[in-house]
Amino acid sequence: MVIGLLLYLRARPWLPADAPRGAAKAQGGAKTGALSREDWPRLGALAVLVPVLAIAMIPNQEIFNAYLVWADAKFQLTFFGVTLPTSWMITIDATLAFSMLVAVAAFWKWRSDRTGREPDELGKMVIGSVFSIMGGMCLVIAAATVPEGGKIGLFWPVMFHLFNSIGFAHLMPVSLALFTKIAPRALNATVVGIYYLAFFGANKTVGVVGGWYSSMDTVQFWLLHVAAAVFGLIAFAMLKMVLGKTLAGD
Repeated sequence: MVIGLLLYLRARPWLPADAPRGAAKAQGGAKTGALSREDWPRLGALAVLVPVLAIAMIPNQEIFNAYLVWADAKFQLTFFGVTLPTSWMITIDATLAFSMLVAVAAFWKWRSDRTGREPDELGKMVIGSVFSIMGGMCLVIAAATVPEGGKIGLFWPVMFHLFNSIGFAHLMPVSLALFTKIAPRALNATVVGIYYLAFFGANKTVGVVGGWYSSMDTVQFWLLHVAAAVFGLIAFAMLKMVLGKTLAGD
């Protein structure tokens, strides 16, 4: 944060000058902060997106809940006589998440430079949901193929983290960019706060669903998370078709 602040101060000569206080009111009057008729459909679209995002985020957020309990009990984490801490799975996830954020951004930049086109925000969120489904299916396969009393090798869990990280890169930062893009100017900061209600909803749901781990069949448990990603895929695709112009800010 300190480095970021220093960079901001260093870049001040290249930033546009702030408008004098009161200038906007003098030019546009008191209505500059009012919502226009065009703003209300955008707010309605955002209200729909919040619960959809909350459900779509469940497979990712479960990593910090029942997934670790399952990993501790079932993953083969002993190598050459050394047992790795279960928390290292979070380290793997964080490393892949950061790497895929950079890789995905670089890929779409390359594609845009090469073809002049790239998907819009909702299109990328649809793609992200596909990868989330693929990641969830890795856990389903791992749970379905583990022998009775045996341990799960790290191939399927690592593949889960890889696919899920690609999905994360298409969902989280892109959805935040979408919210800020179409938010009415008068409520821009408020809309960002509303966006994070999706995380609250996802984590609340994960807490409830995670409690089912001990009583549900493990394959069915992870299929439930795949279903959440499928729901996100369908919902984002429908929103793109029905509310495309509104969500594009047209």
